[in-house]
Amino acid sequence: MQKNFLPLLLFYISISVYSQNSNFTILCIAAHPDDEDGATLAYYSRIKGFDAYTIFYTRGEGGQNEIGPELYDELGKIRERECYDAAEIQGSKVYFLGFLDLGYSKTAKETFKFWGGEDSVLARIVYIIRVIRPDVVITNHDTITTKPKRQHGHHQVSGITIYNAFEKAADPNYHPEQLVNGVEPWKIKKLYFRQNDTNVNDVFEIDVSQKDKSGKTIEEIYYDALAKHKTQGMDKVDRNYTGKRRYELIRSDKTYPVSRNDLFEGIAPTEKPKINVELKSYPTRYTYYKINPEDSLRILNSLKFRKGIKIGLVRTYDNSVENVLKAFQIDFDTLSDYDLNEKPLYTYSTIILDIRAYFYRPELIKNNHKILNYIADSGSVVCFYHKPSDWNGRNFAPYPIYLTNQRVTEEGALVKQQKNTLYIWSEPNIINHMDWDGWIQERNIYLPSDDTSLTSRHYSRLLSMQDENDPVPSTSLMIAGYEKGTYVYCSLALYRQLKLFHEGALKLFLNMISLSRWFRY
Repeated sequence: MQKNFLPLLLFYISISVYSQNSNFTILCIAAHPDDEDGATLAYYSRIKGFDAYTIFYTRGEGGQNEIGPELYDELGKIRERECYDAAEIQGSKVYFLGFLDLGYSKTAKETFKFWGGEDSVLARIVYIIRVIRPDVVITNHDTITTKPKRQHGHHQVSGITIYNAFEKAADPNYHPEQLVNGVEPWKIKKLYFRQNDTNVNDVFEIDVSQKDKSGKTIEEIYYDALAKHKTQGMDKVDRNYTGKRRYELIRSDKTYPVSRNDLFEGIAPTEKPKINVELKSYPTRYTYYKINPEDSLRILNSLKFRKGIKIGLVRTYDNSVENVLKAFQIDFDTLSDYDLNEKPLYTYSTIILDIRAYFYRPELIKNNHKILNYIADSGSVVCFYHKPSDWNGRNFAPYPIYLTNQRVTEEGALVKQQKNTLYIWSEPNIINHMDWDGWIQERNIYLPSDDTSLTSRHYSRLLSMQDENDPVPSTSLMIAGYEKGTYVYCSLALYRQLKLFHEGALKLFLNMISLSRWFRY
């Protein structure tokens, strides 16, 4: 997927905003699905009876999928449904601004660039504010754009634009073409940013331990709703009941009395006249590279792998590796839990541990001693990326590897191959600088630390790359000999490239699985 902003068309959805039962409205601003504060929305919807909304800037189609192989537009559709399902539990309504989820972005500057500029983003949120007419707006995001406290670039943009929209939505001179069919400038009364720093005392605290008519606490309702975001693994999170949501007042239209336990304190009910429109939402439209059949055939006929290899695949939720093995007619077995427990591994020339295998395949943890013994006895293992919470402190690899949250998000970032005499760069496919062109979305993710007290010096660091003005460890691809065998740890976002049959990514993949007991690195 290329980060190309395209003009988006409006479409109508069938929920009217003038059928409100309440004199008060709360709006939550969120960059992606699951970025909302469902607990506070549920509190004001289910305890107070207020109208509650969430505006998502994206559908989250650029993220990872923890339950299946769907990505991009297919993933966006699933996540949109997850948002509606969560909102039904919270008692809120959901709309989307339709901006493209670029994957992880480090800066507001990059995000604004690919979303058509700051005014393009601001105008959309202002229009929806003028239609929904919220009294209070909340968000988990903020306006910090510098390290070390900056959030995701999409979060930064969400925080910046809602901060500016507080003023612009009330300005009749700002996009006056929006002011038709009863839509008028709207003055938000209060804007709050979520405050999780317990050292900050000047905050409002919402009691989410209260129970609604169902007998459940608001916090229980929040976790029930959060669990609907299964593609992000939110059905697996621990339920940490704190009983409170803390907010800092950022902007208000005037001075209000302060009780510190109600975001609406001092706001008088406002009669909201009928608006003769239905709320407009925006579809997400984007294109990403798709290989044509002629190129597929050429690649299949030109790329090589070592003959006679047999692969054991510990599969998780993605199917990219499996599809590539099938496309090249490479002999492989998908290893079941029974296989991990009972089957000897020496029959395989290479074992592939797919994305987050140690998290999604508990039997792998139980049998990791067999994996290490297999390597020691001249086997070859290729392990794809894991999250720090899956991995750190568990000693899964032959030598220590400590994972971080660092990554390279600019898919065009310059890549430098290290140790070019190694077979991995030349056998059986020659890999050069051109093979790194045309990658999509990101270069790598959850990089191992380069500190040799955390990630062993036994691993050769084979690639270096970085985003602009943001150095990261040269640990995207690491290889080590272990007794008679070979171990490869790959933090590259290779699965996204394999899914699109990217020629350079396929070369690297085929070279990695061709390293074996017969072919030392």
